[in-house]
Amino acid sequence: MKISELLIEINYHLRQAGFINDADELKNFCNILLDKKLAADSHNAILIEIAMRCHVKWLGDYYPPHLSQKDWWEKLENLNRATKKHMRRI
Repeated sequence: MKISELLIEINYHLRQAGFINDADELKNFCNILLDKKLAADSHNAILIEIAMRCHVKWLGDYYPPHLSQKDWWEKLENLNRATKKHMRRI
């Protein structure tokens, strides 16, 4: 799954759970990543910001009621792995 697809999926779950500010923030990050004119340094900085949010003490602290904790953490881990993979390609 592409990083943008993962961001959209997590954004959806955050919105469903009422975490609108965090969802908006991830949506902005996704829009920035899709900008083909973005410099590599800026691209990496956004990826780092996204990866930091995948931590158990950030978005992992949230519990969307429609997902199990295991499913939520798995989604965040998938996003974290995707950001690191994307950074290695830049």
